[in-house]
Amino acid sequence: MEKRIHERQQVSLSVEILDPAHLGKVSLITRDISKDGAFILLAREKCLPVGRIISLRISGVLWGEKLSTVSARVVRVTDEGMGLQFIDFDFM
Repeated sequence: MEKRIHERQQVSLSVEILDPAHLGKVSLITRDISKDGAFILLAREKCLPVGRIISLRISGVLWGEKLSTVSARVVRVTDEGMGLQFIDFDFM
């Protein structure tokens, strides 16, 4: 069952995960993004656990907004990467 409120955009954006305690600063690519989250391509063994809060720096412009650093929660992990939900951030 689809739980998303906002439509996903299939787009490859450069992102940096800022997680000093576990990953450090890592440059990655999105598979898709929506107004409330993103899916980041990353090998399963390097993914953070579900529930972890991270900072995510996103490059580019979507929905007329210049993206920058947002907080996100890891909500799922697959063999392809991890799904993130943006926290206290809304594109309007």
